[in-house]
Amino acid sequence: MSGHWSQDGEAKMRNIGSTVQITLEGNRSAATIRGGPLANDVYELSEVVFRWGSSNCKGAEHTLNGTWFTMEAQAIHFNKRYETIDNCWDKHDGLAICAYFLQAYQVPTWDEHPLFSKITDDLHKVTQPDSYIKLSPNCLCWMRQACQTAGYYTYLGSITTFPFHECVTWIVFPEPVRISENQTELFRMIRDKQGMCIKENCREVQKLSGRVVYYVN
Repeated sequence: MSGHWSQDGEAKMRNIGSTVQITLEGNRSAATIRGGPLANDVYELSEVVFRWGSSNCKGAEHTLNGTWFTMEAQAIHFNKRYETIDNCWDKHDGLAICAYFLQAYQVPTWDEHPLFSKITDDLHKVTQPDSYIKLSPNCLCWMRQACQTAGYYTYLGSITTFPFHECVTWIVFPEPVRISENQTELFRMIRDKQGMCIKENCREVQKLSGRVVYYVN
């Protein structure tokens, strides 16, 4: 991974009516990933989106050996060989999505995850659909903790929203990022285009349906 938590440029957080989206913009080098299951192709970060549920017991779109997690952050990258993300939907190697588990714990405010607070401290400013704000350019630095693990899981699959294009190399980091219950609840205050709070936006965990999941270390 390169450039995801650079201090250059800027970051924006948007309420897109179905989730919270973060993009890296401005005068900065593109955030990219390569290697492992991606071989020599270079994938550029398009956006980071978040999935959550109505309770802290279940909100991620993956499980790990039967364990559920509170939330899941998905860093969506497109294959630069196809130039734009819109050219990737019908390509089997079009996208690479890094999935990060977020697990909520009951902790006092002063003990909340300080790096994840770069996002949650300003969530109240984007509760309304189509609203956005600027964030610290290194607002994704909390991801580094999850990346520093002995290995990860990977498989070929689909995006988790309609029309579920089969174009994704999934990379799932097993080490959850510890956040507070309060930080999680702030996501449930985000409103959709009908003005309703989004209590959950995660897709049900799907059967493997013949897909092979690999562990890479």
